[in-house]
Amino acid sequence: MAQVMIFHYRVSDNLLTRLNPNTKLVALLSYSIVISSCGPLETILLSLVPISIALGIRLPFREYIKESLFFILLSVLMAITSFLSQRDILHAFSYALSFLSMVLSSMLLTDTTMPDDLARSIGGALSKLIGRYAYIFSTLVEITLSMIPIIIDSTAGIFDARRARGASFFSHPLKTVSELSISILSSLLDKAEIYIDALYSRGYDASQIRDRAGYRAVDFIIMAVSVIFLSLKMIFEHMR
Repeated sequence: MAQVMIFHYRVSDNLLTRLNPNTKLVALLSYSIVISSCGPLETILLSLVPISIALGIRLPFREYIKESLFFILLSVLMAITSFLSQRDILHAFSYALSFLSMVLSSMLLTDTTMPDDLARSIGGALSKLIGRYAYIFSTLVEITLSMIPIIIDSTAGIFDARRARGASFFSHPLKTVSELSISILSSLLDKAEIYIDALYSRGYDASQIRDRAGYRAVDFIIMAVSVIFLSLKMIFEHMR
């Protein structure tokens, strides 16, 4: 089985990788909020932003598209549902495009950010407000981000095993869904238990204060642009 790449950190050296994780998180949240409330033409223009960044950091599109069939299928279903309810093909297309743009933006974040770096940055930023509880929350974020690729890998492995045995989804759809759900859940519980045992064996303390990455001038510029862009969008929406 080929290694699943989506939502995995990929070692590289580019501007996006060198940014502070909080900077990328603020930019992602701002971008997602803005594009989810835009009209069709605005959505098309904004969708070029993550595509341009992905091309700039040489994201392996062929592998990512192959492994993102679930999100593509989901966007198609969203477009069909939107068209049936509003009878506007341009709006339906933009609805699906905004969803795929947010997915791609999330992939850019995980592709250029290690889960522990993001967790430390979030914990350091929130510690000013909630103290040591911030590091407990950041630990949950780290574990969640670390489990996402494990979930994808496990699911892909189970599907490959079923195909190797000649199992067909359409022969018994309900039985297949039930068996897949049980197999995936069982695999995830086993892997989660191994992951937690590994943390305990190292004497891991979730509330421990951890070092975090610093900020550079470019981080403050990008965060300021993201917040200003989001604020302007909210002002224009309020004025309509």
